[in-house]
Amino acid sequence: MNRKWTDTERNFIVENAHRLTDSEIADRLTRSTERSISIDAVRKTRQRLGIIKKSGRGICELRGKAHENAEQ
Repeated sequence: MNRKWTDTERNFIVENAHRLTDSEIADRLTRSTERSISIDAVRKTRQRLGIIKKSGRGICELRGKAHENAEQ
């Protein structure tokens, strides 16, 4: 069953997307919420929030408007 993302979980993704991979975010959220959160769930939520990462394995940099908003 799909569970809704809390504001705290969404904020964690927004605040850490520029420095952590989706895998690392999923691991940290899984530990802190005590429920299983997959990499795909983090990726889809991040994309729905408008946060787009540069392509490449292990690259944590953002691109586009999300990158400009994160720096402010």
